Amino acid sequence: MKRILLITLSGLYMLTAYSQINLEKTYNYSATVVKLETLGYKYYLMDVPNNQCRIYNMDHSVYKTINCPVPAGYYLWDIKFISENIFDNDPELELACCYYKYVPTTNSYYYMYGSSVIDENGTILLNIAGAEYLYLNQTAEDEIKLFAYCYDYSVFPEIIWTNIYGLPGTQLPDKSYPAIKIQPEISAYPNPSNDYINLSYKLPSDVKSANLYLMGSNGSLVKVFPVDDHSDFISLDVNQLSSGIYHYFLEYGNIRSITKKIVVE
Repeated sequence: MKRILLITLSGLYMLTAYSQINLEKTYNYSATVVKLETLGYKYYLMDVPNNQCRIYNMDHSVYKTINCPVPAGYYLWDIKFISENIFDNDPELELACCYYKYVPTTNSYYYMYGSSVIDENGTILLNIAGAEYLYLNQTAEDEIKLFAYCYDYSVFPEIIWTNIYGLPGTQLPDKSYPAIKIQPEISAYPNPSNDYINLSYKLPSDVKSANLYLMGSNGSLVKVFPVDDHSDFISLDVNQLSSGIYHYFLEYGNIRSITKKIVVE
């Protein structure tokens, strides 16, 4: 009986030993995964300082590097819709990239946005001035269209418009495209500061938790703050940060707020 028990415990130990969570790879930027139409699953990330989208095989070897045509003075802030057959019917990869620019004024500031659809060689298939958010929405049983939500913050009240584009490519199999969701709201005060800055946020009513990202001016990740609907702000001790400009945004699921700036004195 004791021998049987010993063998059983030994077997459980071996099973536990081989069932541990193992770190496969650490990337320097936020990485995610996409299922391509014929190529299958690939990891990819957004390298903000180099304006690149890097795509990796499932063994973490580099598959392809795509240079994004970000205009001078703008920052890359989102990569979307990496695909083979959404934006055209050739075998090359395509993607959408979004970028923004901080514009100071006498008493305040505003942001300028833009987006581009490019192929894997960096060739621009479409430029959309003012496009802050891009979505693929299903508009018929076998049809999707690109919705670009555009803003001009240089005037008050801001000008808002929507561009809708028909797509020559084909829909991804077994893929659904949700309609636009309400965007989260964020703000910071006092700003600038040399002590504490309150990063306030308002989540949509159907969202219970999110992550607030603090980024360096070069696009590097400084810190991630988990937030939820039980509060509406976090207090950031900027004494722990070097003086300079930082950017922050709120993200949940595939929804990201606009990116805003704080200044640490």
